[in-house]
Amino acid sequence: MRKHWKLLTALGAVILVIAVAVVLLNPPAPAAKQDDPGALQASGKFGFPVSGIKIGEGGTKTASDGKTITGYNGSCDSAAQAAANYIHLIEDVNVSTWAQQKKTLAEVGKAGAWTEKITSKGDLLTTSKELSSLSFDGGWVYRSDVAAGGLYRVASCEPKEAAVVQVFFGATSANVKAAPSAFFQTVTFALVWDGDWKVADAAIVANGQDFGGRVKDAGPMSVGTNMDDEATPVLRDDLVNSFFKDKTREGWVEYANAKR
Repeated sequence: MRKHWKLLTALGAVILVIAVAVVLLNPPAPAAKQDDPGALQASGKFGFPVSGIKIGEGGTKTASDGKTITGYNGSCDSAAQAAANYIHLIEDVNVSTWAQQKKTLAEVGKAGAWTEKITSKGDLLTTSKELSSLSFDGGWVYRSDVAAGGLYRVASCEPKEAAVVQVFFGATSANVKAAPSAFFQTVTFALVWDGDWKVADAAIVANGQDFGGRVKDAGPMSVGTNMDDEATPVLRDDLVNSFFKDKTREGWVEYANAKR
C-alpha cells in the first residue's frame, strides 16, 4: 500500500510540474477591456477618430439659464463634454439673453481677467444700437452650433483636478452685406475641478496663450477661407483640408453625435 502511495505522490508531483510549465509557457490571454464612453472608435467621415461621448450630455444638472449642462463626474471624458456644452456661453451673442448668458458664465466659471476678454465682444454688440441692429432671427448676432463639426482635443487632463480642452465648432454670424454667414473656429478651455468642471480660462484665438505649454496650437479656424456663400456651418472635405492646412490633426477627435 505504501508503495502505491509513494507512486501516486511521485506521479502527482510530475503532473503538477508539467501543469506549471504549461501555464508559464502559455499565459492566459488578458481579459477583454470593457468599452468606456470615451473609447475611440473607427475613423469618421473626415479621417478623425470618433469618440463615444456626445455633445449635450455628461452632466446631471442645468445652470440658471435652464439649458447649460452642469454636474459632471470629473472624468476626462466629462471635461470634453463640459467644454462642448459651455461653447454657447463663450460664443453666442443674443441681444435679449446676453445678461442671463453672462450670469450663467459666472456660474460655470472661476472669476478672472479672462471673463472680461471673452465677454467684451458681446458687451459691445448688445449695447451699441448700431451694432445690435444687425441681429437676425430674434436677436442673434452670433449663434454657435457645436454639433456642426464637433471636433475636440484634450490637450491635458487629470481627473477631478484640471484639464485643457479645445473644441472646434461651427457658428453663424450677422453679415452686414447679406444674410447671416457661417464660420468655424476653435475655443480653448482651461478647466479646474471645484465639485464640477469650472472654466478657469478661455480663448477663442490663443494670442500668446499656450495654457502652460499644454496646447500645440490655437486650433483650426475658417479665417482666410472663402465661406461667403455658406449659410449654415456644415463641414466638407475641402473645408477640413483648408482649415487644417497649416495645423496638426494630431489629437483631434469627433464627438459621437457631430454632424458629418
